[in-house]
Amino acid sequence: MKFFALAFSCLLFFSMPASANDADTFNAMVALANKGDAEAQYHVGMMYNNGIGTQQDRRQAFEWFQKSAASNDPLGAYKLGCYYDGQGAGVVESNVDQALKYKLVAAEAGYSLAQHDVGNLYDRRGNSEEALKWWKKAGDQGYPGALFGLSRLHFIGKGTPRDPSLAYAYFKLSNMAPAKHVNEMAATLSEQELRSAEKLMSEWKPRTTALTLKAKGGIRAAEEYVKTIKN
Repeated sequence: MKFFALAFSCLLFFSMPASANDADTFNAMVALANKGDAEAQYHVGMMYNNGIGTQQDRRQAFEWFQKSAASNDPLGAYKLGCYYDGQGAGVVESNVDQALKYKLVAAEAGYSLAQHDVGNLYDRRGNSEEALKWWKKAGDQGYPGALFGLSRLHFIGKGTPRDPSLAYAYFKLSNMAPAKHVNEMAATLSEQELRSAEKLMSEWKPRTTALTLKAKGGIRAAEEYVKTIKN
């Protein structure tokens, strides 16, 4: 249906503006990364990935993500999964099995974007039950794309019994659809279904994990990590 005519993609972490201290942060991170610090290896990978504090070099980024993932850092594993999921064009061939393998590491550790992406990967394979499971975890953290995916599955009844009230609640909570489409979907519900949906929305609160907050911190999280190590 037109309610669900949206697509999603793998996102980058470092969305915050760069600062004059980025080169210092990069050098400090490289020093830590070369000592085997898994989180520092992830940050170095991200800085190469986005050209922060150094020239952008996606091959170097990929190598650092490999090291970070091998050292069991969940965010490093996530980014390695992103490279296998198409973000590494020209660096590594896409491999959906490897993408799922590494993104699952971060998803299981509680990262909402990884949980959303894992849901997407299972959905593409036609495994609606697993897609529902992982979108629910990401949706519980308030991730819009996951809420949108949950809405679609509950609306059509894939991987779960059809539930128009829950579908509408997730659809509205996602904030991804124009008001016109939200109103059109509401018009398909009975008064009882609409009341049920409104109750669900009034009681719903996102519960964001510490790992998700760290990932959202981007370059500022790297700066804080350097300060923590120094202290």
